[in-house]
Order: sequence, then structure tokens, then C-alpha cells
Amino acid sequence: MDRTLNWFNMPVSLQLANVGSEVNRAIQWKKRGNEDRKISFCNKAIEFLELTKKDPKNRFRVGEIDFCIEELKDYFLGENIYNTTDEMLMKYYDAFIS
Repeated sequence: MDRTLNWFNMPVSLQLANVGSEVNRAIQWKKRGNEDRKISFCNKAIEFLELTKKDPKNRFRVGEIDFCIEELKDYFLGENIYNTTDEMLMKYYDAFIS
């Protein structure tokens, strides 16, 4: 079945919980010092966020989703100009786990 269709059939809370799982994995690999795995899981989280942004039901959340993507890129791949922490990221994404 089409991956996009499956993603669009999920409620936004489940979509973002899945993003949070990838963010958590990226954090764990960051702590272990494995740059390649950290980047891989960060990119997967961003891929999921891009799918979430394309979902018609989330059209009013595009700004927030864009910021989430920007923050992940900044934290895992950039200079962390937003001074994001592991705890801040997990607090945000954990809110979507029911």
C-alpha cells in the first residue's frame, strides 16, 4: 500500500509520535557519539515531518511543522542557535504519545 496514504490515514498525534520516536533514536545515537546514526535518524524524523506537512488535515499546522524541521536541522546538523536540548525535544514530542 502507498506509504503516503498510510501516513495520511493516521491522526496527527500518531504522526508526531512517530516523529518523536525517530528524534529519540537520534538523541540516543548522539549521546553515544555515532554521528552517522544520529544523522540517519534525524533525517528520518524530517522525512516524517515533511509527510505530515503534506497531509491535507494538517494544512493549518504548516508553520509549526516547518519550525520543527528547522529546529531538528539546527540541533542535530547545525550550530544549535536555538539552544535546544534533548529534554526540550522529548518534552514536545512526548506530548503526542497517548
